Amino acid sequence: MGTEGSRARSHAHGRRYGRYTVHSVVVLLATLSVAFAAQYPSPSSSAPNPEVPTFALSGVTGLQEFSPSTAIRPLSSIETRDSITVFTTRSNVGSLRAAGAISPTSSFSAGVSAATAGLGEVGAGTKPLADVVDPREPFRLHEVKPGESASTIAANYGVKLETLLDNNPEVPDKDLLQRGQQLIVPRKDGILYKVALGDTVATIVAQYDNITSDQVVGYRPNAITDPSNLEAGRYLLLVGATPKPPPPPPPDPPVYNPPPGGGGGGSPPPPSGGRFSLPLSRWLRVSDPFGVPRGAGRIHEGIDLDLYGMWASPVYSACNGVVARTEWLTYSYGYHVVIDCGEGWTTLYAHLSYIGVSVGQAVSQGTEIGRSGSTGFSTGEHLHFEIRLWGAPLDPAAYLPFY
Repeated sequence: MGTEGSRARSHAHGRRYGRYTVHSVVVLLATLSVAFAAQYPSPSSSAPNPEVPTFALSGVTGLQEFSPSTAIRPLSSIETRDSITVFTTRSNVGSLRAAGAISPTSSFSAGVSAATAGLGEVGAGTKPLADVVDPREPFRLHEVKPGESASTIAANYGVKLETLLDNNPEVPDKDLLQRGQQLIVPRKDGILYKVALGDTVATIVAQYDNITSDQVVGYRPNAITDPSNLEAGRYLLLVGATPKPPPPPPPDPPVYNPPPGGGGGGSPPPPSGGRFSLPLSRWLRVSDPFGVPRGAGRIHEGIDLDLYGMWASPVYSACNGVVARTEWLTYSYGYHVVIDCGEGWTTLYAHLSYIGVSVGQAVSQGTEIGRSGSTGFSTGEHLHFEIRLWGAPLDPAAYLPFY
């Protein structure tokens, strides 16, 4: 009996001990729950959300930053997403471009930054890597540094000297560049074409040899979405294109003696009765004729009329047509106007100090389009005048009496 009584008391004590243990565990769990709730409040709580650092995601161009806070916080969306690109805003989706898993916000390493900045390309070393891997423009702008020549710049960018000079036609000397001048450098050998009002890929290609519409559209940096609806003013690179040969020369121009020089005034020159008339009422002399060698097989593609002492002389349209381009450049042609004269003919008026017409404006022979100047690559007041047929430069003196 004594033994059985001891066993009964032992079992009762064990049951009481077990109840104490369970009770302690429950109390502990309750305490932990309260502490957890205080440390990690519900999203609906008025307490501020815990700060979670943001980071940039690589692999998608156009994406800026993505915050993971909504992904790790409870009660956020449980929607399954096929791609991280869905986290971009609608405005960014249209600009997405594959960039070889390079983040649009990633920059060059220090070493690469120094090397690319050494090229002299405007913005080199600071632009996102995605813009280098998958460029959105078919050209670069290069700012000339002391001691550089056109030959060294072309070699640094991996294009032919002829390509660099052909796309900067007003560079007077390939080996004598000025510090701070800007050169436009195509990404590949070819012709950079600036789209005029009404241009399509088909009409542009028709002006050159060794190029097709499919090649122009297929060159990714051209970023063409609609070949028949191009934005005026943008550049397209015609990779491998060459100018068409010039047409046969026209008959001799009529004889006309311009009045002696005066100072920036005068009335429009008399009508010629032909396709072209003179762009100035007076000038001193022809300072640089058509065809003068420019080096590397290039020639002067227009005629320069000296206007020393005749500041801001009126410049007149040499044809009946429509203004195709108005440009305010600080390099090359400077301020200049291009007029579409119809049937493939165009005229160009460069180095102006003032432009008085706008794109799409109809003009006639003798319409004042601006005033002379010395903008761009220019060493003094003069007018650079060009006549082209389907993009091929012709000698203006073969059409008009400049001598």
